Amino acid sequence: MWYVIQTKPKKEKEANSYLSIKGLEVYSPLLEAYFPNNGEIKRTCKPLFPGYIFANFDYVADYGLVKWGRGIKKIVGFSDNLPSPVSEEVVNEIKSRCGEDGFVRINRCYRPNEEVRVKSGPFKDFLGIFETWVPEKERVRILLNLIGFQPQVELHVSMIERVN
Repeated sequence: MWYVIQTKPKKEKEANSYLSIKGLEVYSPLLEAYFPNNGEIKRTCKPLFPGYIFANFDYVADYGLVKWGRGIKKIVGFSDNLPSPVSEEVVNEIKSRCGEDGFVRINRCYRPNEEVRVKSGPFKDFLGIFETWVPEKERVRILLNLIGFQPQVELHVSMIERVN
C-alpha cells in the first residue's frame, strides 16, 4: 500500500534514496520552477509536495525500516496518529500528469481575452490581456495595457498571474 512520508526539512532526496536502496517503491513528484535571475529566467526543479514523498510498502513488515529511515520524520497518519494508506488511484493520477521529462505538469488554463498581471521582470505590475500560448518555449503572448497603446509582448508563463 502507498503511504505519505514526511521528511526532515529539505531531505526528500535523501529519504527517497534510502528507501529505494532498501528495495521499496518510492515516488517523489517533481515540478519545474522558474525564477528571474539577472534579467534571465532560470529553470530549477523542486518537489511538488515539499517535505513529503510517497512510498509503497507493507506496513507490518517494513514499518521499522521506514519509520527510522535516513531523512524521514514520520509516516503521515490521521486517526490516532496511525499511518493512513493513500489510494493507489491518487498516486496514479499524479503520475498521469507527468510529462516525458518526469515533471508534473500543472494545467495553467488562461483563456483568450482574460486579464492578467505581470508579476516579475521589467513589466512588473502591468496589466494585460492574455492572447495565446507559445508552448514550444513555455511562453505566452499578452497585450499590455498602456495609455492609448497595446503592444504585444511575449513572456515566460511563470511571469504572469490571473487578476481576480
